[in-house]
Amino acid sequence: GVPPALVLGWHRALARDHRTPATVARLALPLVLITVALSAWTTMDRFDDHPGPTGTAAALTVRAEHGLGDQEARALIEADDRVGTVHPGLEIAALVPGQTGTIGLRGIGGRDDPYPFPVVEGRAPERPDEAVAGQGLLDLLDVRVGDWVRVTAGEHPQILHIVGRGIEPENSGRVISTSLDTLRQNDPGLSPAFHQVLLKPGADPEEVRTALLEASRGLLDIQEATTPGDRFSPVLGVVVGLVAVLALIGLIELSTAVGGSVRAGERDLLALKAIGLSPSQITAVTLTAIGSTALLAVTVGAVLGVPLAHWLIDAEARSSGIGAGVARTPSGPHLLLLAVAAVLGAVCLALLPAARATRRRFADTVNAVG
Repeated sequence: GVPPALVLGWHRALARDHRTPATVARLALPLVLITVALSAWTTMDRFDDHPGPTGTAAALTVRAEHGLGDQEARALIEADDRVGTVHPGLEIAALVPGQTGTIGLRGIGGRDDPYPFPVVEGRAPERPDEAVAGQGLLDLLDVRVGDWVRVTAGEHPQILHIVGRGIEPENSGRVISTSLDTLRQNDPGLSPAFHQVLLKPGADPEEVRTALLEASRGLLDIQEATTPGDRFSPVLGVVVGLVAVLALIGLIELSTAVGGSVRAGERDLLALKAIGLSPSQITAVTLTAIGSTALLAVTVGAVLGVPLAHWLIDAEARSSGIGAGVARTPSGPHLLLLAVAAVLGAVCLALLPAARATRRRFADTVNAVG
């Protein structure tokens, strides 16, 4: 029940032509690289669209100015009904054994109302002395999730149990975070330096920021939470350019594959006419052959490109201290759109040459075969 043009086209592309593996490999290479580039784009978009899992659960960071007290600042923030939770916090420089440089020691929230530290390995702190560390700190101290570490802030040592690893873009990942109550155990004089503000679902951070600035009359310094995507936004232009260059390379390889398929069709032209195929059916044979080759190349590109992209992005994030677990690959619909675009592009590119080949005169066809 399958049209003969499709059967003959599949046979030419997949069963008979010994050049097909090389053609597929040449077409798949730019598609693999395009998949990697799109994965990098998807990862950077995720930082902006879903910042919670990447280390920034709070939407706003608020600091009191001009002598405004902690309680007064908190009252001003909580007066806006779009504010969900307010977590007091501070970050101080600390020393670790065997290192001359400092790390970031962060305390946010309390035991009764803990800050929702996003973690990609282990779990969030739940009990006293538990903490979440960045990959940079784990590498610096050569420890892992589950170990205990000693950090010293001023004259006050803190012994913390690392129960989770978070995506930490600040200070090359050399940050350890716990609750403010845990830090106050050894240093009761610590006071909040800022407040992390979590908004209710649907609230716009810019609108809330503007409203709080007006309500406080300049007594609050309010900044929207930064994400790793803010740093990588200039890279998006490079990714777009890279995808365009790779698409051009793929188009050139596709043109070469179309030429080879059309020449193969010319050798079969007499035989196809002899078995009664019409010119449109003969054209369909060539289009099916090149479309099948392009589809196979897209499949190989996706199968190889997705895991390669995941590995490369996580390896780069780990080496930079941000930490593995940030990589995201294009969604199924996006990969399907890439496949459809590649196959349709191949068919459209082959349409005119294939149609011309079927109209060649008998003598020209004999000469081509010879």
